[in-house]
Amino acid sequence: MAVLKQAYHMFRLFMGTFTDILERTSVDHLKVRLEHFFSRYLQTVPWERCDILDVFNGIQFLPLDKNMYLRTQCFLNQTEANFPQVKYTAFLYNDALVWSGLEQDDIRILFKYLTTSLFPSCLESEMQAVQTSPYSTRTATERPSTGHYGKFITGPPNLNDTSLGKIPRIFVNTQGTKTDECNLLVYRALSASICLMVEGSYQLNLDFCRAVDQFLGPQLTVLASDMGEQYSKRLSNSGDSMKYIYFNHMNLAEKSSVHADVSKRAASTSIPPEIVKLMSDVQADLIM
Repeated sequence: MAVLKQAYHMFRLFMGTFTDILERTSVDHLKVRLEHFFSRYLQTVPWERCDILDVFNGIQFLPLDKNMYLRTQCFLNQTEANFPQVKYTAFLYNDALVWSGLEQDDIRILFKYLTTSLFPSCLESEMQAVQTSPYSTRTATERPSTGHYGKFITGPPNLNDTSLGKIPRIFVNTQGTKTDECNLLVYRALSASICLMVEGSYQLNLDFCRAVDQFLGPQLTVLASDMGEQYSKRLSNSGDSMKYIYFNHMNLAEKSSVHADVSKRAASTSIPPEIVKLMSDVQADLIM
């Protein structure tokens, strides 16, 4: 049932609610959209790795000290002030959420899409490009000619080209009085990613993307570097001797010392899968 709900929420994120579709078109058109979406989406679901984390469907948050958190929030506020076309923002580091301006239901499913689909596919493409590139011997510490490490994950792959690339269109605030249709621009520097949800009525263009790159690139590179130092220190000091799965239903925070990869891109747990299944059964019995 949990995976079924996730499937609908993913459909709603990219296609809108059934009600919105029916108001604009017809039942036949809704059927076409359902067929188009689910015929592709269901092939990507890792059925064999579904467990209690799918029941919780939570969000992994990045623990930061207050100064770093405030720096991040101020940076995002500046971004929204400089680009009024941006309606919502979200900030992630190393597949963990730092801040989001979306409602819980919206960031929950967007986080799922980013960490299980967009980021892994982007990483795979980068690895293939490095292996096939004649310049693959270049070290990671060498700074690019732009002076920063920022680039678009969704959006123009080359700002000197004429193509805007692939920019997903998403539907958020679906529980409100009016659904917001936005273009999802994702920009990354090092391990930090910013999601810019641009108003759907605004016609995206290369000039806008170049302005975003010039503003975000240098600042995000510095912020990501500083955040990486703090993250590394916390990682070296955190030795989880106990095995646990934590979920807070108030803010959807999720943490697991059982799963080597909380996004479950790889089937790796530190306890037998039978124990994980037993935990799911116990949790289901407790909420009945």
